[in-house]
Amino acid sequence: MLGITRDTLMSLLPYYFISVIILSLIPFTGNEYIVHVMILVYIYMILASSLDILVGYTGALNLGHAAFFAIGAYTSTLLSMRLGISPWIGLILGGLFAMVAGLILGIPCLRLRGPYLAISTLGFGIVVYMFLNNLEEITRGPLGIPGIPPLPGLGILDFTKKTTYYYFAMILGLTCLLILKLLATSRYGKILIAIREDEDAAKAIGVNIALYRLLAFMIATFFAGLAGGVYAHYIRYISPDLSTLSESITILSMTLVGGFGTIVGPAFGALLLTFISELLRPLLEYRFLIYGGLIVFIVRFMPGGIIGTLMKYWSTHGGISFKRVIKGGGTKSS
Repeated sequence: MLGITRDTLMSLLPYYFISVIILSLIPFTGNEYIVHVMILVYIYMILASSLDILVGYTGALNLGHAAFFAIGAYTSTLLSMRLGISPWIGLILGGLFAMVAGLILGIPCLRLRGPYLAISTLGFGIVVYMFLNNLEEITRGPLGIPGIPPLPGLGILDFTKKTTYYYFAMILGLTCLLILKLLATSRYGKILIAIREDEDAAKAIGVNIALYRLLAFMIATFFAGLAGGVYAHYIRYISPDLSTLSESITILSMTLVGGFGTIVGPAFGALLLTFISELLRPLLEYRFLIYGGLIVFIVRFMPGGIIGTLMKYWSTHGGISFKRVIKGGGTKSS
């Protein structure tokens, strides 16, 4: 069903290893603040790229992606703190719990189209937020959960150190990106594009639209839950604010700015918007004006996102190999 080929994997691996080598140099700057921000970038990279599988490739707008991020964070946290389960197992179970939630939501909702689907996912995010706020016996409500244990050490690896956690987050983020890219360039990814471009035509040739959309929703929510667990054991504090609409909009903005339907674009959007948000932090509330203005500018003048615009430029100036790496099956023009 997925149709991932060995040739595709071998063509992407050089870019993967080059990225690993370059990004591995960042801790050597000795700047712990940059290391901290980059860890957050890798987490948001997973979130934004996973959302792209659903929004960019099937055209299904999800305004509740942060809810699955929160489900993964709370699942991993509660399993480790209440049941004594290893956080390493909790990370995977957090992703699986988020995926099950995605399955439960996806079965009735992914048959909807346009604004109706967006509203249903928005409503789910609100429901998750209300549950986390009101189940005080389990989640401590709006106070959140502090003192979350870090990931247990593996041999000489000590995850209480930022550098160790940096390399873990980097490898995980790039590996998730590689997996999502492989899915996007596979037969499965091409079917998702067909559904996005013309749903009726895809249905006419026998594509089970509900099944393929549901699989995309489950894949996206699994990675969101996994990112939530990584976040929880790094920051070591979580609250219901992880599932708010503003958090979902932030993730969606990263996908939009980087470029829908590219996988690599949302990862770049996560890098750009996370650093811009940090740089503007001294401006207090005025930073939202500049941050929002930048997003409006990109949407207005780069409707395909930054990577989508670069891809279009390079494709008309002989950058064929660049196009193949970034595109991964195509983007929908605006």
